[in-house]
Amino acid sequence: MSETCACVEAWFEAFFASHGAPTATDAARLELKRFHCEMVRDEARALARHLELPPRQITLAAVAGLCHDVGRFPQYQRYQTFSDPQSVNHAVLGVQSLNRHGALAGLPERDRTLVRTAIMVHNRHSLPPALASGRDREALTLARIIRDADKLDIVRIMLDHFNRPGEKDPVVFLGQPDIPGRYNPAMLEAIDAGRIGSYADMTSVNDFALLILSWINDMAFPWTRHQFFVRGHAKGLFAQLPELPQLATFKKRYFEYYAPTSS
Repeated sequence: MSETCACVEAWFEAFFASHGAPTATDAARLELKRFHCEMVRDEARALARHLELPPRQITLAAVAGLCHDVGRFPQYQRYQTFSDPQSVNHAVLGVQSLNRHGALAGLPERDRTLVRTAIMVHNRHSLPPALASGRDREALTLARIIRDADKLDIVRIMLDHFNRPGEKDPVVFLGQPDIPGRYNPAMLEAIDAGRIGSYADMTSVNDFALLILSWINDMAFPWTRHQFFVRGHAKGLFAQLPELPQLATFKKRYFEYYAPTSS
């Protein structure tokens, strides 16, 4: 399996390199996604090891993590956006790219199916009922690992961009305006109801922070939720929000309900 993983890594690098960037800004955006893929690979591997999965499943977590966003490269090259509604479903495009290039040819058929399934559902609002039922335990576990690993690294990316001086990159922030004080109360309602927020409800950069805070409700593993707090992600996201009484009350409620208790 290690040789297979190395072959996938080599294909990934070549596939990324084949997507040229006409400007420095384009190159930086593509590099952001390349590094994100590598970080999700590492997060997925760490989570799989924490779960004490067998070596084969740890390798599959690494492969699926690395390849989960390969569709972003042709998506950006064709449409100059990372917004699926404005272009194409990047998960579907990624699986099509893997199939077209035979990137997973070194894996047994069962393992290819597991990796493709995890990639196909990593960006879904919720898992398809057939998968969520758990009838295929391996498929469900791998899908959950990739979704959790993806969330953890997206938080890292977004906090980095939140904290950069100057104007927010419209591609990274999916075109949301940076309007101080604006947020959609529907985001708070979703979190309080135990749901994840909707991209469709975003009205500002502040809503992007609230959307990510809502992901706590879709993190499948206690390890992921623990990392979200101990790495300072929750605190960092709240620091991006305006100082309003409603949000201060919400923050207190959020930490009381979700933050891990010290032993």
